[in-house]
Amino acid sequence: MTRPPLDVGSPVYASNPQEGPSRMNAAQLAIDSLACFGVYDAVRFEGSTRTNEEQELVARKLAAVLQARGVGPGDRVVVMMPNCPEIFCAFQAVWKIGAVILPVMPQLGEREVGYLLEDSGARVALVAPLLAPVVDAARSGAPGCETLLSLGPTEVAGATDIAAEIAAAEPVDSLVDRAGDDLALLLYTSGTTGRPKGVMLTHDNILWSSQQVGGMAEMPEGMPILHVMPMAHSFGVLMMCVGFVKGFRATVMVRWDTREVFENIERHRIERMGMVPTMLTYLLDFPERERFDIGSLNWVWSGGAALANEVRVDFEREFGCTVRDGYGLTESTAVATAYSDSDGYRSGSCGRAVDGVEVAVMDDDHNRMPAGSPGEVCIRGRNVMKGYWGSAEATAEVVRDGWLHSGDIGVMDADGFLRITDRKKDLIIKGGENISPREIEEALYEHPAISEIAVVAVPHETWGDDIWAAVVFKPGADASEEELRAHTADFVTRFKIPSRFVVQAELPKNAVGKIMKREVRASLLTGS
Repeated sequence: MTRPPLDVGSPVYASNPQEGPSRMNAAQLAIDSLACFGVYDAVRFEGSTRTNEEQELVARKLAAVLQARGVGPGDRVVVMMPNCPEIFCAFQAVWKIGAVILPVMPQLGEREVGYLLEDSGARVALVAPLLAPVVDAARSGAPGCETLLSLGPTEVAGATDIAAEIAAAEPVDSLVDRAGDDLALLLYTSGTTGRPKGVMLTHDNILWSSQQVGGMAEMPEGMPILHVMPMAHSFGVLMMCVGFVKGFRATVMVRWDTREVFENIERHRIERMGMVPTMLTYLLDFPERERFDIGSLNWVWSGGAALANEVRVDFEREFGCTVRDGYGLTESTAVATAYSDSDGYRSGSCGRAVDGVEVAVMDDDHNRMPAGSPGEVCIRGRNVMKGYWGSAEATAEVVRDGWLHSGDIGVMDADGFLRITDRKKDLIIKGGENISPREIEEALYEHPAISEIAVVAVPHETWGDDIWAAVVFKPGADASEEELRAHTADFVTRFKIPSRFVVQAELPKNAVGKIMKREVRASLLTGS
C-alpha cells in the first residue's frame, strides 16, 4: 500500500537550503531538506534503505512518545546506540520537542556512562537493546535518571521497550520553537586532557555551522557518501546536518571495519566520506585493498586530529582521490577552517576560515601574530559553543572576549591558510627549548616502515623533558632503533632526535581513533 506523502508544511527554502531555516530549531534542517529535495533514499544501512520521508515520520513518532513521558524543553536525553537509522531519528525527535540530546559512545563502560548521567542531570536515557544493561547499571550512581527506554526487547528489568509505542504513536505535527542560544546538543569531550567536560552547543551553533559548511561544498544534489563517524562525535553530527543541507544519500556503517569500508565504497559507488587520520592509515595498510574498485571515491575530508602530510600524499597516490584536512573542535561545532572545492592545496594546511568564522593566531597576551609566526589558534563566530556544562570557570578559561582559545599552536600564511603545528600541552621543553612533537612525527612518517607514530615528552633530570617515540610498523615491516634515529637526523637537528624508540603493536586511541598521547606517555613510563 502506498502511504500518502508526509505533510511537512510549506517549503521553507525557495530552492537553496543555505538560505536558512524559518524556525530556530535544529530539527528544521531535516524538514526543510525534504521540502527542498523531495523524497529520496536518505539512509542505507545493512542491506535496507529508508527514505528521508520515512526517517522524518519515525522521528515525529518518537518525539510523541518522549513527549508523552514528560520530556520537554531543556531536558537532557542520553542516547546510547551505535550508528544506525534510529540514531538519526533520535536527534530529530529530541530536538523537535525542544529537549537536549546527549549522545554517548557505545564503547563506554558503566563508570564512564554513570559520570555522564550524573554530571548532565539527564532524566531519560534512550538506548539500543544490547546497551541497556550498561546504562541500567550506570544509573545506580545517577538517581536522577528515572527512565530507561529501549528501542527493542531487552531482558533488563529497569528498561521499557518502546518499539511498539513508536509504531502506534500519533506523530507530533509541529516543532517547539527555540531561541538561538537555547541548548540543543551536549557533547562530552574525549578526556584526552582530563575528565570529560560537557560542551554546550545551541540550535544556532548547529544551524549556522551546517549551512556555512554546506555552502562551501560544491557538490551536486544527492551525492552518495559513506558515514563512518560516530554520532557521539561532533564530526559525525556535522556530517548528518550538512547532509540535510546538501541532500546526501548516506550509507551508514555501524562501526569502523576496514574491509566493509572498501566493500561499501565499491558496492554503492561512494564519492565522498569524512574520516579521522587513523582511518586513512587503516585503509592504506589493508593488505587486500587492490581487490576492490573504489574509483568512484573522489574526495575525503579528514578531521578530528592532525593529518600527517605523508599519509595524505600516500592516500592520494594510492587511491587517486583528493584528501583535504579541515580544522575544528567540539567547542567550535567541529567547524573553523576547511578547503572549498576550488581551493588549491597548501602543504600542511587545514584550509582557510569558513565564511563567517574568524580565525586568528595570537600570542599569550592576545595579540595577533604576523603571517608565518606561531601562536595559539583562536576562533570567533556563531560556531563557538555556549560554554561548558556546569562550569563557568572552565568556560572563562577558554572563551575570552568572544574568542575561543583552542590550545593548539598554529601558523597562518599571508592568504589565511592555517597550519596546525602542535597542541600547547604536547610541546616538549628540552633544555629550555620548545620542540614540536609533530615536526618529529612528520619526519618519521617519511620512513616506509612506519604506520603510526606518537612522540611525547618524558621527565629528565637534566633537560626537563626528554623525547621518546612510540612506533607502530606496517604489516610485515621492521626497522632498528639505529635506522630510525639515522632517518630522523635527515629531517631535524640532532637535539630533536628521540632518545628512545619503543615498538608497540598499537597505540592507545579514543573511541573515534584519535591517539591518546597521555596514555602513550603513561605506557612508555611504566613499560606496559
